Amino acid sequence: MELLVIGLDGLSTNMLDRFGIEPEYISGVLDEGVSGDLVSVDTPTTLPAWTSFATGKDPGSHGLTNMIQQSPDYETTPLKTNTTDAAAYDLIDDAMFVNLPASVAREATAENTHLVSAMLAEDEHDAVPEHLQELDAFDGYLLDHDKALKKRPSVYFDHVCDITRARRDFAKEAFETYDPRFGFVLFSTPDWAGHLLSNFSDDETRGGYYRQLLDVVDECTADLAAMADNVVLMSDHGFERKHTNVHVNDYLRDEGYLREESADLSATQLAVQLAKSVGKRSDFLYERIRQVYNYIIATDVGQSLQEAAEPDIDYPASDAWQIRYGCLYVNDDRFDHPTVENPDALRRQLRDELAGLTDDEGRPLFRDVLLADEAYADPGEWAPDVIARPAQGCYPTMLASPTGGYASHTNNYNHRYRGLFAATGPLFADESSVEASIVDVLPTVMAALELPLSPEFDGEVIRDAFADDVTVAYRDASDVPEPRTRTASESDQAARDDAVEDRLEDLGYLE
Repeated sequence: MELLVIGLDGLSTNMLDRFGIEPEYISGVLDEGVSGDLVSVDTPTTLPAWTSFATGKDPGSHGLTNMIQQSPDYETTPLKTNTTDAAAYDLIDDAMFVNLPASVAREATAENTHLVSAMLAEDEHDAVPEHLQELDAFDGYLLDHDKALKKRPSVYFDHVCDITRARRDFAKEAFETYDPRFGFVLFSTPDWAGHLLSNFSDDETRGGYYRQLLDVVDECTADLAAMADNVVLMSDHGFERKHTNVHVNDYLRDEGYLREESADLSATQLAVQLAKSVGKRSDFLYERIRQVYNYIIATDVGQSLQEAAEPDIDYPASDAWQIRYGCLYVNDDRFDHPTVENPDALRRQLRDELAGLTDDEGRPLFRDVLLADEAYADPGEWAPDVIARPAQGCYPTMLASPTGGYASHTNNYNHRYRGLFAATGPLFADESSVEASIVDVLPTVMAALELPLSPEFDGEVIRDAFADDVTVAYRDASDVPEPRTRTASESDQAARDDAVEDRLEDLGYLE
């Protein structure tokens, strides 16, 4: 294989440093090859980021800006695969893509190219094309983890290690069988493990489990890397410990931008209200409540508590609200019941007000607050109106504040913008550093393969990554292939949607 890209979902060097982990192969590439931070997109989450990798476009252009989407009637639902933009599997002939998120329903248009989708698929049979299901390793291939095992961490981490090995085995057999010029495989498990670290009370326990998984990920990465002349390691975003939750919707409510539904409190909501009341009076009890919540959030009871702790927004009566990870929408004429007469003025007002929010010690809660046309190259109609990028260690939660104010203490692990990029092999520079965006990876890969780039790319070639100068050419706009899709029946699509909703609920993106 001429070039192999290995995705390490959610991995970043700060996490390796925090727990003192030095995975042999990954560390070797970071030290001896070309490496650096790979900046994610708005939002730094799986579906927007991997779609940006696949298309070379930022989320404003390809339309997947969050892990969920909101419709004109204010309902939030799982995202759908982008079906309008040419992707890597349309542009690169003789290729094999294994476990690429947000690609279900797409069919590769490039010659002799094969696509295995991920995350938005219903199950393994929905993700893997029929001809690849004939591989021996398909019998052990798992699309997703068993969330019920999270209540037994030692069993769960054995489980995700097994999933990692099975993915390696499937990719290896697929590469051996079809002998592609270019390969891609994604190991999702570092992201799954990162989300679970919040459930543990100390770094020794966290580090032990994280090291267990990373040893397996590193072993599997090295095995596949041995099949290629040149290797790129990349992540879609990083992870970090969050010390502060930022309660954006609480601020919007207090300032009169957001209204909540009035309804009788359920028993669960009463329990949340009591916990918040106790937490305000005692830092010790607040910390204990937080630890218990982090532990049970993976359970059905925890899911009920999360729903009860989130505001019940009266969208038709509100002027603005947050929809996950610092993304704000203004209630303009995109929605069925618009309330805002001058959306542009409100967008600028919200941007300036959020930029001034600080914690009790006067530290800014956001490092940047941007309008859509400041964050994206070409924002579409449904791009967020305001994007509030959290400061380091801060997380813009949907949960209501447990202690009052707009910042509260947490000890959570969640996404950060900076992931990693590393490359090794004759094509790439030795012992040098670069910094780039995830939208730059596909143009760089295609330049490495001496393929003409799409004129539609938002990303650019990472020229400093190469050992020698590269010549960059572009194909004519008329030569950009049209995406090809496969249509699911209504019942198949419903089953797929149900599976995806369950997956997103498990990660906390849907109530």
